[in-house]
Amino acid sequence: MEKIKLILLGGGGHCNSVIESIEHSGKFIISGILEPPPLKAEFINNYPVIGTDDEIPDLVAKGFSFHVTVGHIKNPAPRRKLFELLKKHMAPIATVIDASAVVSEHAVVGEGTVVLRQAFVNSGASIGNNCIINTGSIIEHDARIGNFVHVSTGAIVNGDCVIGDNCFIGSGAILSNNITICADVLIGAGSVVLKSVSEPGIYHGNPARLLK
Repeated sequence: MEKIKLILLGGGGHCNSVIESIEHSGKFIISGILEPPPLKAEFINNYPVIGTDDEIPDLVAKGFSFHVTVGHIKNPAPRRKLFELLKKHMAPIATVIDASAVVSEHAVVGEGTVVLRQAFVNSGASIGNNCIINTGSIIEHDARIGNFVHVSTGAIVNGDCVIGDNCFIGSGAILSNNITICADVLIGAGSVVLKSVSEPGIYHGNPARLLK
């Protein structure tokens, strides 16, 4: 099978992690990285920085595919902006799944999402567009993850949970079964969510409570 020629958008720490998973997937050739001006580096992990986001229309015309490699800690807006820019230019957007990740054949993983090393996505789960399912995280059966969500390292989303758009689930956080999280919620690292969350904001603790 011919490998897909891939352009990455954003060259920070998350980009380094995604590069590893792209290499392990065996499905892509990384042709270059786009960064916002001013360009500070010529190479990231030995891959060339070839320009800024202004190059997207020309690269689309040349047949490249794209993946957003800007991270999402508190604010999904930078990732979302780039994803929407790619959609505006009708760019092919790649979904990346690490070779060590386990994704059920009966799960759905959306456009532009990345599933990183040793993550687990169980049967019946649905993950939206432009999400990060980070290293060692678990998405259990029939969970539904919205768009622009980051499930961070080692977090556990148990069965039948529903997570709205733009959420961040911190490292090591645990969502009990059948929990619903509304859009625009940040769950702090190590938190345990025992009941549904209907108000946007930052939640932390065991059990998780609204901070602000």
